[in-house]
Amino acid sequence: MAADQRRLTADILVAGAGPAGLALALQAHDHGAEVRVVDRRPEAVRPSRALILHARSLEVLRPLGVTQALLARANTAPAADLRLGARMVRVRFGDLALPDTAFPHLTLVRQMDVERVLAEALSGRGVEVERGTGLAAVRDEPGGVRAILRTPAGSEEARFGFAVGCDGPASTVRAQAGLRWTGRVYPVEVVLADAELDGPAWTRGSPTCGGRRGSRCNAGWPAGSGGVGCSWPGTPRTPSPRPPARA
Repeated sequence: MAADQRRLTADILVAGAGPAGLALALQAHDHGAEVRVVDRRPEAVRPSRALILHARSLEVLRPLGVTQALLARANTAPAADLRLGARMVRVRFGDLALPDTAFPHLTLVRQMDVERVLAEALSGRGVEVERGTGLAAVRDEPGGVRAILRTPAGSEEARFGFAVGCDGPASTVRAQAGLRWTGRVYPVEVVLADAELDGPAWTRGSPTCGGRRGSRCNAGWPAGSGGVGCSWPGTPRTPSPRPPARA
């Protein structure tokens, strides 16, 4: 149902300024929607959850004019020194020869850099991410949704045409819509860390060690930044509780 545009704060409220929320906001804005983006984190910087942009993702983002900025922050010709005990094998990923794509390579880029590029693109369109602002509640009503936003300064109630939950497993939108997080526990535990690295080793390749008890991979990016990833067999965990059903 079409909402009464005279009473709307914006067409779309996006909760969560991660890659999904920022890309969705860019896409909606470029299609003519008035967008508002909120994120409960007070600062933009956070540790990366992912290290790779796939070719299809770059193709989807290309019409938004952000791919060159992303590639400038990425390593598109990574190499690794894979060590298994006393053996060492050089592995190169510079050209995977992927068919039917303008990006036939592996693209290593920190999630924090992806978020920075997308947020800057939104800012250039006049849309600023409202950091430190969380979505406390949202409910359907005729012609749209009503949302309660919380900031350190207080609360705000506003109407939107749509509310989009891009705020992770603990999403307010998902919980109040009665939707479960359908993910599952990985059979391994993984730790990722962003780091500022120096030394000649990072220009030759990424040292990678593997064994029966786990693995470690150090990946380098331009300008001396990098990432460290470790994995090992996981331990059983209690599944996340089901979100409360919508009243």
